[in-house]
Amino acid sequence: MAAPSGKAAMERHQSIDAQLRLLVPGKVSEDDKLVEYDALLVDRFLDILQDLHGPHLREFVQECYELSAEYETDRDEARIAELGSKLTSLSPADSIVVSSSFSHMLNLANLAEEVQIAFRRRSKLKRGDFGDEASAPTESDIEETLKRLVSELGKSREEVFDALKNQTVDLVFTAHPTQSVRRSLLQKHGRIRNCLRQLYAKDITADDKQELDEALQREIQAAFRTDEIRRTPPTPQDEMRAGMSYFHETIWKGVPKFLRRIDTALKNIGINERLPYNAPLIQFSSWMGGDREGYTGGHT
Repeated sequence: MAAPSGKAAMERHQSIDAQLRLLVPGKVSEDDKLVEYDALLVDRFLDILQDLHGPHLREFVQECYELSAEYETDRDEARIAELGSKLTSLSPADSIVVSSSFSHMLNLANLAEEVQIAFRRRSKLKRGDFGDEASAPTESDIEETLKRLVSELGKSREEVFDALKNQTVDLVFTAHPTQSVRRSLLQKHGRIRNCLRQLYAKDITADDKQELDEALQREIQAAFRTDEIRRTPPTPQDEMRAGMSYFHETIWKGVPKFLRRIDTALKNIGINERLPYNAPLIQFSSWMGGDREGYTGGHT
């Protein structure tokens, strides 16, 4: 690849944020931050790519990214032909870096979308907007759901309470033998998601923002330098550790919070009793390590 020169190189290395905004509507609504999230993550990643592999590969990846985005907008077949020509010109070593870059950028885009969905849900709940049936219910919808059971479906408060006491949701943990994403990478993605969420908090200070931005860059680089693919088949012990990580990172705090929300919702619809401590509202099962098909030739 020929090296760009002078002014052209400077222009190519400007923040991708401005270039992304050429491909989207001019105004981003208050409850739709996806473009901002995505642009920030991609911009930080391209800076890291340049530090690790030089400005030429950064420029190449950025050009491919833009060609793909432009094709998505105008469906011009010439852009696909140009993209194909660029990719086939790569050396084997550069092909690995470029393919890994796009895989990582896709992961970052997914993380941006997750944070944006959470942002939109919080905005809707603050406005009392429960009309979007396409949005999956969250713990914040519990009270509204209970109120609907009483007011719209004619259920008594006692019926609602008895139904809650006698229902059980059984969450079954499994690990498919083809699962290839490493737990260490999933943990890094979780930290990137948390940094991004905190960066857009309304009460953040300038110093906090700088520190979070630096942490975000560290986590993006760590994720990019982590091998995405599990190179050896996971053992039953590996599957167990992966499953237990969900308890450590989410369930241990999430389930008590969920149960407290239910108690609060019951109180707010006029039920002064609390769920009995032994009510099996949520229980967990597992068959991790129980299906080794593909590793041992069948079930064990």
